[in-house]
Amino acid sequence: MIYCNPNPFNREENFCMKTLKIGVLGAGNIGRVHIERLRKVQGVEIAAVSDASEAAAAAAARDYSIPDSFTDYRSLLKVSDIDGVYICTPNAFHRDMAVNSLRAGKHVFCEKPMALNSAEASRMLDAARVNERMLFMGFCNRFRGKSQGLKKMIDAGKLGEIYHCVVNVVRRRGVPAIGSWFTQKSLSGGGALIDIGVHMLDLNLWFMGFPKPVSVSGATYMKFGHRKDYVYTSMWGKPVPGGIFDVDDYATALIRFENGSTLTLECSWAANVPTTSWTSYVMGDKGGAKFDLNADLEVYTEDTGFIADLRPQFVEPDVYQAINDHFVSCLRGTAQPLCTAEQGLVVQKIIDGIYKSSQMGKEVRV
Repeated sequence: MIYCNPNPFNREENFCMKTLKIGVLGAGNIGRVHIERLRKVQGVEIAAVSDASEAAAAAAARDYSIPDSFTDYRSLLKVSDIDGVYICTPNAFHRDMAVNSLRAGKHVFCEKPMALNSAEASRMLDAARVNERMLFMGFCNRFRGKSQGLKKMIDAGKLGEIYHCVVNVVRRRGVPAIGSWFTQKSLSGGGALIDIGVHMLDLNLWFMGFPKPVSVSGATYMKFGHRKDYVYTSMWGKPVPGGIFDVDDYATALIRFENGSTLTLECSWAANVPTTSWTSYVMGDKGGAKFDLNADLEVYTEDTGFIADLRPQFVEPDVYQAINDHFVSCLRGTAQPLCTAEQGLVVQKIIDGIYKSSQMGKEVRV
């Protein structure tokens, strides 16, 4: 038996006892990742899946025993007993899918980034508020054991005032699926910055308590992905020969916040650097931390008059299982959303600012 509070987004609904029915928009890789995890959540039924590719939608329905499949997501939204949808499509479709889903009375889980730009993201947030539905962002890295542990230390004051973060998200050669939607600005909104930079940007803003950004100075580059002689050892996704590459493969920025804190960001799909790195340094006046996605958390502090280094140990969950469990708990009213649309909009505004600053060649206001 599931115990919970009434749905906090619409008090006429009660998700406490019922089986929650979910629809998944997008049957590609990330859509299947979420389907696999949702199948393990108690009291959840995946009722339908949609994809512009009839073959992809049918294959997902067959592989996961999903009752209905559609090629038009709007047909899925007409299924009245679907409570929530997952948006797992290219970025260009996030806005319309989210707005139409929210208007149809569905709660929404949206994969990152929120949209192509902050104007689209603002429309999504407005739709969530007007229709009293949840719009949840898929920032899965907040659910790592070391992420949760570091956040608890920060909130407990162990690091003191967080005044700066150094964020480094670089791949030596890691352009995904060259020529596909990933590398076309009209479909993705950008390149390395909006694809992988968004993950660590969000994570460190969360560590900092989401201070209000006031200005951005940034630069973006396109040096590798458009070359016919691009050299690599592996590639995520399937390349499309002759396809478009008109996005950044490197970005760098300095972000200033209203409270005086700052964040520097370096991000690449491809760069002549020694190795791939997903690392950030969180700097406080009582302590600091090195957060590495692929290593133990390291904390640098002082203890009884001595310099002290700590290496806390955490149980690392399946982050996709954890974020799906949490989303369902939010629907049932037993948890408050950890990844809100308001925060997604802040991240989007900073990304917009970096692209604008690079284009204008100067610092811009956010």
